[in-house]
Amino acid sequence: MEDIMTLNEASLHRVPCNICGSSKERFITTQNSCRVVECMECGFVYVNPRPRDEKLKELYLNYLPEKIEDPLQWNIYMKGVFKKAAYIITEMFPKGGRLLDIGCGYGFFLSEMKARGWETYGMDVSSTAVSYASGRGLNVALGTLKDIKYQDDFFDAVTMFYVLEHLPDPLDALKDIRNILKPGGLLILRLPHTTPIVRLLSFFGINNNLYDPPFHLNDFSPAATKVILEKAGFKNICTIIGGFTSPISMPVRLVTAFFGLIAEAACIMSFGKFLLPGVAKTTIAEKQR
Repeated sequence: MEDIMTLNEASLHRVPCNICGSSKERFITTQNSCRVVECMECGFVYVNPRPRDEKLKELYLNYLPEKIEDPLQWNIYMKGVFKKAAYIITEMFPKGGRLLDIGCGYGFFLSEMKARGWETYGMDVSSTAVSYASGRGLNVALGTLKDIKYQDDFFDAVTMFYVLEHLPDPLDALKDIRNILKPGGLLILRLPHTTPIVRLLSFFGINNNLYDPPFHLNDFSPAATKVILEKAGFKNICTIIGGFTSPISMPVRLVTAFFGLIAEAACIMSFGKFLLPGVAKTTIAEKQR
């Protein structure tokens, strides 16, 4: 990966907090030569400064294939999370509907929902992923919401699995999603929550690269997720654990499963009031009817 410090100054820019607009920030750490900061007004964590949009697009050309080279491994990695999300959607819309998966990758969630009778659409910025998904007969387009125009009130459900943390302007993206959802439509977000782990490791003097900048530009706590969704006009916001991933490495897989099961149990036993810090979570939100 290209070191952000090797980019010329014109490729970088400073940004205010995407949630509250404040420019007051508190330094957290530096990873991949990127500064990660916390908003002093609302606590939102983000990368600042960061590459401009043109440079981000260039960096993303091979992002997904570099993460997991074998597409089938990606399906294994995400299967548990996909199953939980599919269950939530089909419970709310038992008769099916129209779904858009933003950042659909190789299209495995689209296949899951298509098998359940849904009309599925997908989009991704990785040409490799789009080519693979299209080759499997899925309706997938290359680009972003700004590139691909959908009519308002078009989808019953929109999903974003590990996508919002990558976006330069997540609030604007959520507003666009709200527009294309039907009244009563459902948005499902899957987001990492990295800051608690980074701070714990830092306390013990353990270096890490868990923020993964400049690919990850934002880090969402459940509180920050709720605030940004409310600002975008969503209602009935609920965050749950929503399953856990299954990494390729067996030791990492066992650790992930251990903490995932603890997090699920704690969430259920507390009736959703306790969400284990540091583990990825699923947030469900509705567009008001």
